[in-house]
Amino acid sequence: MCFEHGDSTIVRTDKGLLRGFRYNETYHFYGVKYADAERFMPPVEVEPWEGIKEAVNYGYICPSLREDTIGNNLKNPHRFWPTSEHCQYLNIWTNSISDEIKKPVLVWFHGGGFHYGSSLEHASYDGYSLCNEGDVVVVTLNHRLNVLGYLDLSDYGEKYKKSKNVGNLDLIAALKWVNKNIEYFGGDKDNVTIFGQSGGGAKVSSVMNMPSSKGLFKRGMIMSGVSNEVMWDYGRDMREVVALTLKKSGISKDNFSEIKTIDPRILAKNYAVAYKELGGVGVEFFGPTKSEDYIGEPFNNGFTDHAKAAPLIVGSNFSEFSPLPIQYERNKMTEKEMIIEIEKVYGKEKASQIIPEFKKAFPNNKLIDVFSYDRESLRKTIIDFVKWRSKNECASTYCYHFNPIFRINDGSTALHSSDIAFMFNNISMVPSTYLGKGVAENLQKEMAGRLLAFAKTNVPNIEGSIDWKESDINNVHTMVFAEKCEVKTNFDEKLLNLMEGLKVFGRA
Repeated sequence: MCFEHGDSTIVRTDKGLLRGFRYNETYHFYGVKYADAERFMPPVEVEPWEGIKEAVNYGYICPSLREDTIGNNLKNPHRFWPTSEHCQYLNIWTNSISDEIKKPVLVWFHGGGFHYGSSLEHASYDGYSLCNEGDVVVVTLNHRLNVLGYLDLSDYGEKYKKSKNVGNLDLIAALKWVNKNIEYFGGDKDNVTIFGQSGGGAKVSSVMNMPSSKGLFKRGMIMSGVSNEVMWDYGRDMREVVALTLKKSGISKDNFSEIKTIDPRILAKNYAVAYKELGGVGVEFFGPTKSEDYIGEPFNNGFTDHAKAAPLIVGSNFSEFSPLPIQYERNKMTEKEMIIEIEKVYGKEKASQIIPEFKKAFPNNKLIDVFSYDRESLRKTIIDFVKWRSKNECASTYCYHFNPIFRINDGSTALHSSDIAFMFNNISMVPSTYLGKGVAENLQKEMAGRLLAFAKTNVPNIEGSIDWKESDINNVHTMVFAEKCEVKTNFDEKLLNLMEGLKVFGRA
């Protein structure tokens, strides 16, 4: 084991010198400032500095502006950190600081919608293991969120016309920093993969549809982040919500300068109230707004030419937001008992259609898992998205479905975020990923290996394993990541059609 922090860990950037540290063979650079910004204004480049800046501590993360709650630390170990609206920081892991070596670069956009989260919220986001496994450069970053990143103040003056998208403009600024500087960290600026999960996946999709992202990435990966319009409230004009928010916050055109100093928590609280009062669906919406900076989400607005040209991996998890209701003990019920419960919920006639199709699609699952099968929030939308890309003559699109059965809680299907540790090669940080001796380790090798192959070759195939074919408008070839991986074609579409619109326990 080797640790070093000295002259040999100093790297020059276009603005000045940075000193990170080396652990074993990997260089770490934390808290690198990639941009500056005034509140509600687009980001600008940082000023050059003299001397050496230390890059050994993570930078500020964006305030979440929601009530503090304790998350599920068993399934997704969390880390918390000091906050500031001046949160444009990134982190780098690399095995080389020579500008003569050009390694693939993976840039991670964190989850949490466009509301909350950070580059270090999940322990799984650490790039050390993935960097070493694939000899790549890994970058994670923070950016402005919620009211700080997506408040549409365009009705209050020309200077605020970009306020509705400054959170995404931060992402562009980070990619521009990578484009200018990653060669000093052994990276290839012309071989950048952007990837993210949940809200981070939605960020990948939205950044791909920003004209200014052209030339800043080569391919993408969206994990549980292709969302339907209801979830993100796409297309809604949020200016009415903003006007009511400002009224509730005591801000008018007469004292509008106070927008620069008001506690953003007040804005966030009043925004949530205004959103509900004006008929908003679900959690209060934050996210990029269609404008000159963003052509809009792909289902209604198509793709930029560079989004079309980018190969893409897209996928989701078996259960996502639908855990099995607590009254069912999946490993203690007989199949007959499961059938009785399914008939109670769906009726005998519908159940008689669903049960054989579920068995055919998911032969390794318990029948009762039909209640936790994610259908309309992500899986169906992802299939539609894959076909939409094919119809629009986009580059290769690869689809996956994550469906191992974890040993925790009497057997648990894959919920939202449970695939992150596997893709990052970090299952050792998440105890709940246990699948049996050596099983999770093999699955991790398969998943991280395919991501790394994709980052190097545009094709997510690895030697000695099955061929993962790209999908098209007629055939969605889904890589099922589970205890035994396999590629299945159109395997659950009939089941999805059978269950479309059905409600169970208050959810679709």
